[in-house]
Amino acid sequence: MAAILAASDREMKTMTSRRLFLATVAMATLLAGTGAGLAQSDQKTINIGYFPVVSSVPIMQAQKELEKKGYKVNWVQLTQGLPGAASALAAGRLDLSWGNSISAVVIFSQAPDAAQFVGQMFVNANVTVVSDKSDIKSPADIQHKKVVVSGPKTASTLFFKIGLKKAGVDPDANEYFVSGTGPGMVGVLDSGGAEVVAGYVPYVSEMVLKKIGHVLFTGSDAIGREAPGDGFIASTAFIKKDPQAVKDVLAAAAKATDYIKSNPDDAYKMMADFAKVGEPAVRYSFEHKLIGVAQSYVPDVEGIVETEKVAQELGFAPDGVDLPSFARKFNNVTLAAEVAKAK
Repeated sequence: MAAILAASDREMKTMTSRRLFLATVAMATLLAGTGAGLAQSDQKTINIGYFPVVSSVPIMQAQKELEKKGYKVNWVQLTQGLPGAASALAAGRLDLSWGNSISAVVIFSQAPDAAQFVGQMFVNANVTVVSDKSDIKSPADIQHKKVVVSGPKTASTLFFKIGLKKAGVDPDANEYFVSGTGPGMVGVLDSGGAEVVAGYVPYVSEMVLKKIGHVLFTGSDAIGREAPGDGFIASTAFIKKDPQAVKDVLAAAAKATDYIKSNPDDAYKMMADFAKVGEPAVRYSFEHKLIGVAQSYVPDVEGIVETEKVAQELGFAPDGVDLPSFARKFNNVTLAAEVAKAK
């Protein structure tokens, strides 16, 4: 009888221990689930606008440096150009956006406190191409010609007009047609609808590769130095709210842009797929210096200001706006400089 009681006692202790173990496991699982839920609810979200053009964005998306730091990133494709990005940034629907440093000064000067240009990844990208059937030999020959542009006051149009002004001719002595897309520009030149394209990569490279046009000059040729290019614009409200998040985006962008230099073949393919063009057009753009990686990812304030001085002279400024003065205020060099120092 004593043996039976002893055995029964051991079984009860074993069952009790098993129940305690299972209860502990269940509680731990519950707590882990609750912790995950809390972590998810505390996860920071960054809303970033982009255009399907040659940029660092597809490489950032592939490398997921921001996600590794715990961010949830909403990548928002923009369809209404940089003015649409400006509206979204001002309204708080976007925290950052990809955009051109020169165009951004003109556009954001109408909402001067809405955003700042915080990081420049590329130089150049704006290129003037003439038809292979044209007798145009230099910028001075572009008078009373049909010119297709992406918009009346875009960066590519500005650099085109700067090139003509530098050549001593009147940029307005031409007939301008607006084609809002790169592929549309290719089609216009191919059809003979215009002799000249004030365009941007990679579509200008497609014109060359298709043997329908050739490069006359680049934005860098027009201003006599590396032309400030594309990078990131950040909402002023977001910069004040979370400057570290902005720096994390710039660090991710720097790593992605560095990848173009260290792994060009893979990077060209990624950017081509992203922009929906052939890889040869992207490769040609970089190898022929129609676009290039910036030597520094800190905004080139002096280069931007000097370019905006000419933009002011050419009538690109909205009423009552001094573009060079606004450019100094609009460009934020502090955050990118801190990221560069921490590398």
